[in-house]
Amino acid sequence: MKYMLADTSGKGLYVTICDENRVPFSSVFLTLENSLSEKMLWAMDNLLSGSGLTPQDIDGYYVVKGPGSFTGIRVGVATLLGFCMAHGKQLQGICSLDAAAIVSGSAKITTAVRLRGKLYGYRQYDFENNVFSEYMTGKFENTDGLFVLNSVGGNTVNLSEALLSEKFAMFVSDYAPMYMRPSEAEINFDKKCIA
Repeated sequence: MKYMLADTSGKGLYVTICDENRVPFSSVFLTLENSLSEKMLWAMDNLLSGSGLTPQDIDGYYVVKGPGSFTGIRVGVATLLGFCMAHGKQLQGICSLDAAAIVSGSAKITTAVRLRGKLYGYRQYDFENNVFSEYMTGKFENTDGLFVLNSVGGNTVNLSEALLSEKFAMFVSDYAPMYMRPSEAEINFDKKCIA
């Protein structure tokens, strides 16, 4: 059995494929900030064919569903959903905050992603006791206590490597994009409706 996790929530495309023992089979990172929608399928096809695999050889497809880059999340989820539907496969997701906590390897950590200005989406993890907070938003003047990912001044992390951890299954959910705040278009639309 083989599994694939793709992450487009940051500044490019990370994809990891592993076997049932969570041993990495193949992985790739591509910086595709301005052409992600055009090159994602090409990159996945090259990764699979370069590994001697077909889409049917992958038993589980997963996507990092956000929060993160608004466009990146939409492109990643839509592309993988279409890919899975075309091949009769099911798509599942994982939150970027959860994936970052897994990849960090820390027993206790607060992961965060910058949403706008000083507003962050975050979650606290205590893996020693398997206690996890709700997904929250808050304003922070100082982010020293946070593991901030994929933003200006944040950590660039290969979230697709979360697939390699036994903790991964604890956080798998649906693939619906997770933004934690409305987009600028939604905010502006709401302002027009109120006026």
